[in-house]
Amino acid sequence: MDYIVNGGKKLCGSLDVYGAKNCALTLLAATILTDEEVVLTNCPQIVDVDNMLLLLSAVGKRVRRVGDVVSVRGAPTTAEIPRDIACLLRGSALLLAPCLARCGAVTLPLPGGCAIGTRPMDIHVDGLRAMGVDVVDNGDSLRCVGKSHGTNYSLRFASVGATENLICAAASGVGEFVLSNCALEPEVVALTQMLVQMGAHIDGVGRSTLHIVGCGKLHGTEFHVIPDRIVAATYLSAVIASGGELTLRNCVPGHFAAFAQTVCDNFTFRHTQTEAYIRVKRQPSGYGHIVTAPYPAFHTDMQSQVLSLAALSRGRTYVTERLFENRLRHNCQMLQRMGAEISLLGDTARVDGRRLHGAEVTSADLRGGAALVVAALGAEGTSVVHDEGHISRGYVAFADALCSVGADIQTR
Repeated sequence: MDYIVNGGKKLCGSLDVYGAKNCALTLLAATILTDEEVVLTNCPQIVDVDNMLLLLSAVGKRVRRVGDVVSVRGAPTTAEIPRDIACLLRGSALLLAPCLARCGAVTLPLPGGCAIGTRPMDIHVDGLRAMGVDVVDNGDSLRCVGKSHGTNYSLRFASVGATENLICAAASGVGEFVLSNCALEPEVVALTQMLVQMGAHIDGVGRSTLHIVGCGKLHGTEFHVIPDRIVAATYLSAVIASGGELTLRNCVPGHFAAFAQTVCDNFTFRHTQTEAYIRVKRQPSGYGHIVTAPYPAFHTDMQSQVLSLAALSRGRTYVTERLFENRLRHNCQMLQRMGAEISLLGDTARVDGRRLHGAEVTSADLRGGAALVVAALGAEGTSVVHDEGHISRGYVAFADALCSVGADIQTR
């Protein structure tokens, strides 16, 4: 799909934030841990979720969706995860521990997703091996056999996906587990909360050290997918780029506090526990030095958006990407086509803000694609963002949402 963006239109109005992609994917994977019905509400209608539902059906689960409500039930009948679907999303990696727990063995083709840098499975593998699971790396797939047994394990890096897989392995395993240096992202907290509702014995929810007593098969539940903090930050970025004022409903500003403090506090910004309001009259003189790091620090999935905002500012900004080595490079090149003054120095971009002009650019990943649309909103003239399905993997009707508050975007 191409996004044809006529820049210079101020945004004004309100938008609702829907369920978080990264939360929905881990919760859906965890439904494999029970035969009983699990109902997820506020589940976003996006391509990555559709593909995860296909994966669940492929391993034998019965799936039903009505709008943003998804029901999953039944026992898995196979742990051979189909390669043709697994290669479409990174979230397929989250099936590793749940399928292993229920079937005793699993073959996982190496997952797909955005080409933003090296995304190895080694932390997942090391944790499962520490739990007594036999793991064979076949190069293009992982073969895991065995039951997870109690152990003390410290993740050498607070990987979100590895944390989620190891939590599922421990909750369905045998014995007592202590997992330390766990990721603290809201999506991880939501997973532990849902598992507790399903009967898991987890102490320390919301902390970096979790004490888990394995309890085997869990029971069904109903759970509400948390709002998508990355979507919220993207919407806020759109109004910052274009000017105007915007109210976000059904969001949790505490989940994107680092973004708000770094970016939004340059403007009139107010929030409650469930809403946020911003008014933008002029561009700031840069955003200082932004460094991505695990939650609660500045999220890497918000880096592309702030790079666009820095390019539109009236001063100098440094953006350092510490997690994914390829994430800066492509969007720096695309923004330069729009007239941005950016120098890439290793993992840091030095951005001297200026007026941007319309150009023809191409997205290379989900967040980067949305960020190019954000830059186009603040540029003079018309831009064309060529996107090969990246944006729809994580955003619901992205162009329509922005047009509803005053943007001029056409798609083809």
